[in-house]
Amino acid sequence: MTTKLYKASSFKYTPFDGFQEGDLEFLNKNGVEIVENIQEADIVISQNFKHLKKHFWRGLFGKKFLIWTPESRFDTHFKSKVKTFFNLVTCNIMNVYTKDVFATNTSLHCTLINKDLPLLKQGFEIKSRKIVALMSFYKGLDSETLIKDGENRDLIALRTKICLKGNEKGVLDVYGKGWPKGISKEDSREGNWVERKKQLLDNYHFNLSFENTAAYNYMTEKIWDSIENYCLPIYFGEHTNAYALFPENSFIDYSKFNNTEELFNYINSMKDAEFINRLNKCISTYNTISSKGANFERAERERMLNNIVSKVQYICDN
Repeated sequence: MTTKLYKASSFKYTPFDGFQEGDLEFLNKNGVEIVENIQEADIVISQNFKHLKKHFWRGLFGKKFLIWTPESRFDTHFKSKVKTFFNLVTCNIMNVYTKDVFATNTSLHCTLINKDLPLLKQGFEIKSRKIVALMSFYKGLDSETLIKDGENRDLIALRTKICLKGNEKGVLDVYGKGWPKGISKEDSREGNWVERKKQLLDNYHFNLSFENTAAYNYMTEKIWDSIENYCLPIYFGEHTNAYALFPENSFIDYSKFNNTEELFNYINSMKDAEFINRLNKCISTYNTISSKGANFERAERERMLNNIVSKVQYICDN
């Protein structure tokens, strides 16, 4: 039996648009088909409520609904289903926080981990201790809190604070759009962002590579790009399972610092030997994943796709 999905919003760079070769074929093979006519659909899907809510009235006539997004701010529900439309319609949720979009730490981005990186040799010297941050401003310090179990899981406001403090002290350079005047050196996402990112990282040894939020399995390309370009990542490990991949004392874990001053002082006093040891641990993690090859990449991708198939089946059955 085939279940038909109608996209109520853009799904660029996702499996629903066939972002990677084989995604749509896998879904079709497992009974999930994308249709262009909402009348034909069993389930209406979107990456957020904004584009889905105008269709909720259709739930009174049998349509079902699913929000699916890997973007941490497109949907911030912590539950896998919510009641809406005067409590008459159920909307199912698959997002960063429900733990079924990012099936593992590498399920969405392991194809980017595809090289064998040489380890740093003893005798390497840190040429500059300035930190680079490649990120947009979004709402900056005004980013909304995301409270789970009494703690804020949002990282946008925190990383903004680090950038602003570091920029003020002259120990951090910001590249990205939307920042207050005089903060960002350039809006580097113009043109070929992939190549420009490599060019920028090549000039630094430390990279502030926070995610947008702290969540289980939520690990994007940020930390991998940093390692690939021989920058020691400054990451946020608390409330994540980053240490399921990385050993202790590999990336610099900001969640273990009390404030920005401690971080800046720590980097300023870091010995070359510690930098080598930390970055080589990160490189070894990278190489362990890359050595698993194409079969591992596809298996990781299919974990995520299978989650979609299972959710669609569940929605149809309930």
